[in-house]
Amino acid sequence: MSSADRPAVGFVGAGRAGTALAVALADAGYPITAIYSRTSSRARQLAERTGATLCASAEDVARLSEVLFLTVPDGAVEDVAAQIATAGGFQAGSAVVHTSGTLTSEVLRDAAGRGALTGAFHPLQALAGASSVPYLKGSYIGIEGSPELAPVLTAMAEALGAVPLDITDKNRVPYHIAAVLASNYTLALLAAASQLMRDAGIAEEHALAALLPLARGSLGNLERAGATHGLTGPVIRGDASTIARHLRYLRRHYPELARAYSSLGLVALDLVGNSPHGEEIREELER
Repeated sequence: MSSADRPAVGFVGAGRAGTALAVALADAGYPITAIYSRTSSRARQLAERTGATLCASAEDVARLSEVLFLTVPDGAVEDVAAQIATAGGFQAGSAVVHTSGTLTSEVLRDAAGRGALTGAFHPLQALAGASSVPYLKGSYIGIEGSPELAPVLTAMAEALGAVPLDITDKNRVPYHIAAVLASNYTLALLAAASQLMRDAGIAEEHALAALLPLARGSLGNLERAGATHGLTGPVIRGDASTIARHLRYLRRHYPELARAYSSLGLVALDLVGNSPHGEEIREELER
């Protein structure tokens, strides 16, 4: 690794995450030297935005980079790293990182075998291209790397205004489950809630819009008071009859959502601890 404060960075992959990270790092003063993507139009746009060289292959990007980001789908990381290694793209002391929350360092073993430093840089944020760059500020980023690489990645996270988290292969599974629950499944639940609003006769243009302030308020309660004290609704009120009505409707119209409602209700009940009519509620949720 170079001793420079801002090592040269390259990207293989110009999708939503790669674009957001490349633009954010460029804006933070990191030289983005090379870009490659199978989708040439996106790679060209990103190269123009960051002042990078548009490359014809992943190994060309590796040769031009001190830190190479593999921002490709999880299932492709191992193959891309092996391809670059076979082509001689990795140099001893260079670094390659993936941005997956679930993959272990084993997927980069071919790069490590060529003397490259390997690690991970996983933003705990829903990245959707350059428009999501502002969201990185204040977000957390999972960092994994050798004693030589980890400080470099930590400095990158801090340059983005993010907070670095130390992640290892041993704790990666619960870490990623937490990320999926907070991000993906939150959206899935809001989509389901929006459908239920339409079932209630709410016009489509208002169905989701009416729920978003409620969701933001709940997140505000969570941030201010924590999950236990921020929770509202029938579980904390001990309203078993309302829960029973909800489940009758869901079991009739949306059986899968009924199971999700019951499971999450049990989680909420455990958070509350001493809910009025707690045993009655648990019996209804477990029915």
